[in-house]
Amino acid sequence: MADLPPKRFVKGGELQDHPGWWKIDEEVEGESEHWSYVRKPDGTYWEVAAVDLFPRSGGTMHVDLGDQITHPKLLTQCEEYYAQLRQKMEDDKTLTKGDRVRVIRTGTTGVIKDFGSIPGVPILVNVAYDGGGGCNHRPEELEKMRDGYAPR
Repeated sequence: MADLPPKRFVKGGELQDHPGWWKIDEEVEGESEHWSYVRKPDGTYWEVAAVDLFPRSGGTMHVDLGDQITHPKLLTQCEEYYAQLRQKMEDDKTLTKGDRVRVIRTGTTGVIKDFGSIPGVPILVNVAYDGGGGCNHRPEELEKMRDGYAPR
C-alpha cells in the first residue's frame, strides 16, 4: 500500500448485538472520504464492506466484514484509534452538568445543561450553545473541553 493520507478518529463503539466487537469510523479531515473497520475480541481488525442499520433479520445493526487488515502501518493506526476511542469513552463517563463541551463534527461549543434518554438511545446530553440555542447530543458526539482549551 502507498502512503496513506492522515486520518482522524470520528466515532465508534461496541456493537450491541456482538459484545466485544468494536466498530470504528474514520474520515480524512476536510474531505468526504470515509473508512470503517471492526475490531474483533481476538484483537484482529477487519474492513467493513457494508452496514445495514435496520436489518430485516432483527437486531440493531448488521455489519458485513471485508478483508482482514494485516498491513503493519494500518494495524498500528487501528490500535491507536481503538485506544483513543476507549479513553474517550472513559472520559465521557465523567460528563456532568456545567461541563464545557465541543461538538466534534461542527466545532460548536457550549455547556451541558441536563441529561435524558429516548427509546433506543441510552443517554442524551442537552447542550446550551455559546451565543444561544442548543441541542441534544449523544456523548460520543461531544468532546469535553479542558482548562486552557483553544478551539481548532
